[in-house]
Amino acid sequence: MLTNQYLYNSDEVPVIPAEIVMRRIELLHENLRELLEVNYRIRDNERVQTVVKAIEFWELIDTK
Repeated sequence: MLTNQYLYNSDEVPVIPAEIVMRRIELLHENLRELLEVNYRIRDNERVQTVVKAIEFWELIDTK
C-alpha cells in the first residue's frame, strides 16, 4: 500500500472514521447480495464486478 507521504506529499491526511468505512462495506455487501440473486443469464456482471472492487477498496482503507 502506498503511504500518505507518497500520495499526498504529507503525513497529515485526515483519517476516515471506521464506522463510515464499515457502513459503506455493509451497504456494498447488501447490494452485492441483491445483484447475485438475479439469474446469472440476465445478471449485470459488470455492475457485480464494480461492487466487488469497491468492497475490496474500502476493506483496504486504513482507519487508525
